[in-house]
Amino acid sequence: MRHFVTALVGICAVACSSATNRSPFEFSPTAIPLRYDVTVSGDVVAETPMGRMASETESAATLALEIGEMRESGRVVSATFEALQVRAEGSLGGGSVDAEGILGKPFSGILLETGQISVTDSPQSSGRLRDNLDPAALVTDLLAPLPPGGTADIESWPVVSSVMSEAAVRLTSSFNGTARFAGDTVWNGVAASVIVAEGTLEIEGSGTPAGAPAEMDLMLEGESTRIYLWDPERRVMLASLVTGEAEGALSIRGMDFQIPARFEQRQEVTLKR
Repeated sequence: MRHFVTALVGICAVACSSATNRSPFEFSPTAIPLRYDVTVSGDVVAETPMGRMASETESAATLALEIGEMRESGRVVSATFEALQVRAEGSLGGGSVDAEGILGKPFSGILLETGQISVTDSPQSSGRLRDNLDPAALVTDLLAPLPPGGTADIESWPVVSSVMSEAAVRLTSSFNGTARFAGDTVWNGVAASVIVAEGTLEIEGSGTPAGAPAEMDLMLEGESTRIYLWDPERRVMLASLVTGEAEGALSIRGMDFQIPARFEQRQEVTLKR
């Protein structure tokens, strides 16, 4: 009995030590869902022979995120849209988009160390929502890129990410940059560490937007800045701001010329209290 108690104490000591030594810059399981407000805007302007063609999409969502147990590739996650509003405007028309079909239905995936969520199962969107927005892309690029292994005394670390969006125009947005700690701040009364990532932005796409005469190809390059506020005590992302600008050209298949185009994006994420 005495040996059993001694062994039990030893096991508890190791377990407690392991929990205590966990880095403040690692994701951890959630006791209750984290609810984030997400707003995203993307503007594309093309200078065509017939004049300027512009497209603007704005989205506002509330996401409930649950982070679970660790698997070999990362933590299991589930994200559910509690609210989603989408508005698309442009030279070819637009208006509000009905998003009720995906509300309350979970998106399942794996949270990688990079902060990206690899979506493995998602509800299918339809109609104008499918043409204008891929909700899975919002889930994929939601969280902060933390330092490898949760190392707090690192000067900087590489951040490479790629987000695919399956809408009327299929887009791949790739970011290649460097992240660093940029001091501390207080956000809504909570002490937070600031993480800044800066780098290049590449956007490739193809598809046929509503009203377009034929399928288009898009290639843009530019820069992106990403700012994250992280709560090291709770190991939770509090807020983020992502901005980016890119320029390049789009071409209409079957026509031997390119149209200058530019793109601007902005994404804000805040944790609901």
